[in-house]
Amino acid sequence: METLRAGIYFGQEMKTQENSFLKLSLTRYDENSVIQTHSHANSYLSLLTHGNYVEKSPQHSSLITAGDMLFRPSDYRHQNNFKGPRGTCFNIEFKKGWEEQVAMELPLPEQYAQYSAASFPMLYKLLLHFKLHDDPYLSTEYIYDWLCTISELTCRSSYQPWIAKVASILEHELSTFHSLNSLADRVNVHPVYLARAFKEKKGQTIGEYQLRFKLAHAVSLLLNTSQSITSIAQANGFFDDPHFIRSFKAVYGVSPHRFRLRVKS
Repeated sequence: METLRAGIYFGQEMKTQENSFLKLSLTRYDENSVIQTHSHANSYLSLLTHGNYVEKSPQHSSLITAGDMLFRPSDYRHQNNFKGPRGTCFNIEFKKGWEEQVAMELPLPEQYAQYSAASFPMLYKLLLHFKLHDDPYLSTEYIYDWLCTISELTCRSSYQPWIAKVASILEHELSTFHSLNSLADRVNVHPVYLARAFKEKKGQTIGEYQLRFKLAHAVSLLLNTSQSITSIAQANGFFDDPHFIRSFKAVYGVSPHRFRLRVKS
């Protein structure tokens, strides 16, 4: 039996992102692919986005269809038989030592687990973010949200004054993309707890909230100034024009330039 080293999957790798404790990857498999028994060095989540396959292990055999998600612990032995059209999997891999970086009691499941489609909406949001953006650090909040959900972590107080402070930073300091860790340092709160409490209070992750105000400011500049797209992107902390354009189109359906032309015409 083959054990695949960290970050490696069978199939064709389509896109990857990684930060200090996660690797995200999208892999494609040819139709009717048969993947022999193997395991992976690290634990990971795998979301099937297209196709279907039979998951076989010494303990079970089950049909996995598009939308289903599996958690496979490290060294879990399994075989996959794809049926019909090609398949595509979105993998979320936890690197060695990730627990020390989180520094909070958020354990992964101890055994293989299968989740039905849409059991965890935050992981579909993570997939969309992965496809639309190139910043792996903004993806961290969705994983924190999932870890808190499976650990049933709740915020213990209905009033956290630091949430208002974080919201104010995101609403007014628009020329910078604030990381979760940098915000946590400024309000002296653990980043996992901050991410969870902020979402419970505001109904959005910190990343979503931040992007909302940046794009609102961008709309104002597009309609009320003659600034270039590059200047507007820089004013809102985007590191390049393509990043800004992709983010804008994901929300408004058109590029900033076309938005300006259509609304002002």
